Amino acid sequence: MKPLVKKMLTVVLCASTLTAPLFLTGCSVSKVANSVQQGVQKKSQDDVKVFNNYIKAVGDFNSHTVRFGYAIGPDIQKLREGQHLTSFMAPHFDSLQEKLQAAKDAGVPYDDMKEPLDKVLAVLKDIVPVASELDTYYETNSYQADNYAKEQQLGPKYVQLYDQFYAAYNQLDAVIHKHNTENQQAHLKELKESGKKNAAAAQEVHLRLTALLDGFEEGKQIDVNAANQELQGIMDVSNSITSSEYNSTKNSLNTAIGRIRTFLGDQTNDHYNDMVESYNRFIGSMNRLDMNKLDK
Repeated sequence: MKPLVKKMLTVVLCASTLTAPLFLTGCSVSKVANSVQQGVQKKSQDDVKVFNNYIKAVGDFNSHTVRFGYAIGPDIQKLREGQHLTSFMAPHFDSLQEKLQAAKDAGVPYDDMKEPLDKVLAVLKDIVPVASELDTYYETNSYQADNYAKEQQLGPKYVQLYDQFYAAYNQLDAVIHKHNTENQQAHLKELKESGKKNAAAAQEVHLRLTALLDGFEEGKQIDVNAANQELQGIMDVSNSITSSEYNSTKNSLNTAIGRIRTFLGDQTNDHYNDMVESYNRFIGSMNRLDMNKLDK
């Protein structure tokens, strides 16, 4: 089972408000609580838009990875073990490369993003052509003509680059998540202070659900009773929202909670993937939600 950090999506909120944050999943929110207020208030609208570029790039990449994990995972594992493939699917490295480069060209909003970003782009420069060549190789059944000669040449190289990529990507993902969580927490504080009860509740629901799933780390024992209690607390906050504008998002939330409880009861890879996909659909619903309408 893979950590959720590699699979979960982001929410991009409107940049028309100076402190409008961006939702990003993947790391614990507890480590950044003390730096919340300072983080967002210095951000201009342009900074928010620039950061949105990275959120979108990572979100789209993660979305494809989880959606097609049933093929991506077994393919890399078979290549790692020296087994032959007859079809091939890789993460969207090429699309990620294009979007991250465009984001970098528009600006890097935080200094500690620069080094991991450059590392990811450097590995992408190497892995994109290899993945493309392998894709063409299997798509055209060329392995039938050369008796897997190119697979034996490129397979180990792809596996090595794949591991290098995720070592770098996870660092970038963690840094982006850290800053995003600071923004989210600061925005929640602002909503509460301005008396926007429904919007604050919606923000709290997302943050608490994300923090819960962030805690489901690989190899770490999950406290099922505590998780179910937190899910009930999240539902209580969700039920306090009185605006009908939240109905669709609430439906997505309830479905996600159901999938999470199924996973908690039987922690298989299939239930894990179902849980993450339902969470991602909830994130998609949050992306479509106009928070400004919740308290009108």
